[in-house]
Amino acid sequence: MSMLDMLRPSAGKQTSHAEFVAFLADDESAAIVQRYVAQRMLPHAHVARGNVDQAIEFLQKLERAPLQLLIDVSGSDTPLSELARLADACEPSVEVYVVGGKNDVGLYRSLLQLGVRDYLVKPLTVDLLMRMLGKSEPLQQARTGKVITLLGTRGGVGVSTIATHLGRYLANVSQRRVALVDLNLHGGTVNILLGLDSNNGLTDVLQNVQRLDTQYMERTLVAHSSRLFVLSAELDFEQAFPLRAGAAAELINVLKQHFHYVLVDAPPPGLCHGELTEEALTQSKVVYVVADRSVHSARNIARLVRYAGNRENEPVVSLLLNQPAPVSAAHVASADLADACRRAVLQELPYDALSVATAENLGEALAAKSTFGLAIARLADDLSGTAQKPQVLSRWRQLLKRGG
Repeated sequence: MSMLDMLRPSAGKQTSHAEFVAFLADDESAAIVQRYVAQRMLPHAHVARGNVDQAIEFLQKLERAPLQLLIDVSGSDTPLSELARLADACEPSVEVYVVGGKNDVGLYRSLLQLGVRDYLVKPLTVDLLMRMLGKSEPLQQARTGKVITLLGTRGGVGVSTIATHLGRYLANVSQRRVALVDLNLHGGTVNILLGLDSNNGLTDVLQNVQRLDTQYMERTLVAHSSRLFVLSAELDFEQAFPLRAGAAAELINVLKQHFHYVLVDAPPPGLCHGELTEEALTQSKVVYVVADRSVHSARNIARLVRYAGNRENEPVVSLLLNQPAPVSAAHVASADLADACRRAVLQELPYDALSVATAENLGEALAAKSTFGLAIARLADDLSGTAQKPQVLSRWRQLLKRGG
C-alpha cells in the first residue's frame, strides 16, 4: 500500500478524535502534510483528500473538536462562502489554516475577518508548515461562540423549558456544540428536564475560573450528549455562596471560546445572586425576554427590556411570548401586550401541555411534529440564520389536491 493510499480514509474506519485534521485538494499536497505530521510526531492526525463539504462531514463525526484544521480551497470558485459554512460548523477554539493557489491580499484579509488564523500559498513544503502551524505564540481568538441569555418576566413563564429544548435542538439537529448554564445556584430546572443529576460544577467553576481549561471543563460540565453540556448547581437552600465580582463574566467568556452556543438560563434580576444575571448580560449577544399573557408580565416587559439592553455590548433583545397555561378571556391579548410595552413579539410559543409534560417526565426531546417542538425549531433557525424551507407540493400533487 502506498503512502497516498494510506492518506485516503477507509470506509469502515471511524475516527472519533483527531487533534490535527487536514483536507487537501491534490495528492502532492496531501503527501507533504503527511510528512509534516510524521516529523512533528503528531499522535492523533487525520490527513485526506477532500474539500470543505467533506471536512464539515468529518468534523460532525468527531466526539471532540481538533486543535488545528488545515483546509484546501484552491479548487473552489467561492472560497469565502464555503469557509463561512465551515466556520459555522467548526468550534470557535479550533485554529483554522487555509491553503490556496494564489497570493491574494484581498482574500487574505477576508479570511482573517472570518477568523482564519493564517493563509498558506501552494506549493506547500514541510518547512512552511513547520513555520506556520508550529507557532507557539498566543494570538487573540478571532472567532467566539454566541451567548444567549433567557430572562423571564416572572417565575413559571417557561424560561428553563425553552432554554433546554432550544439547546437540545441546536445540539442534536443543528449539530452544534452547546453549553447550557443554569444560574440558579440552589437548584434550577435544566437538569430535571434533561434527566441529569447536578454535580455542583457551576459553584466549583465560579471559584476556580482561572483554572478553566479544556480538561477542567470536561471534568466539570455534565455531558448530556457529545454536543450538549450542562453547568449547574444544587446548593442547600440555607447555604450561602460568596461570589467574586466578575467570576460569572469570566466563566462565560471562556465558554464561548469552546462552544458554538452558550445558553444561559438566568433568574430575574433582584433575586438572590442577581449579579450572576447582570454579568451574563454583559457577555450576551442575544437576550430573550420570556413573558406570558398575564398583567404581571405586561407590567414587567418594558422594564426588563430596558434593563437587558442597557449595556456597552448592546445585545439584541427580543420578546418571546410563551403560553404555559390554556388561553382564557382573562389573559392579555398578544397585540395589546406588544402595544403596551412598545416591543414587537419575535415569536409566540403555543400551549402544548401534553408534549411538554411528556418530554419533561421522560427526560426526552420534544416530539418533532408537536406544536411546541416546531416552535422551538423556528426559534433555533432564527437564531442560526437558517430559514426553514416551506413544503412545496409537486405538480401532480397540486392537481390531485385541486381535484379533491
